[in-house]
Amino acid sequence: MLNWMFIAVTRIKAPSPAQERMVEGFRRGGPELKRFPGFLGFELWRNDKTLEAVSRWESREAMEAYRNSPIFGAQHGPGTGSGGSAETVNFDAEVVV
Repeated sequence: MLNWMFIAVTRIKAPSPAQERMVEGFRRGGPELKRFPGFLGFELWRNDKTLEAVSRWESREAMEAYRNSPIFGAQHGPGTGSGGSAETVNFDAEVVV
């Protein structure tokens, strides 16, 4: 069993219509993540103010390999003027149960 993993959480604050467009983009691009060694999972968390894109990886190095790939660049190209902001926070997480 995997005891530790690396988690990247991107908190996106944007108007609801922009969030909807982003969710569709994540759904279209999400399957590409499965191509990367060390990828464990991807989730979207929402509330009325933010959209959280949560990716889980076996290690920071695995996530960095994805971030340095052409696929990441294509999926996260120039902003579309959503009127929002994004902030990424990274975590080392221990699986307890």
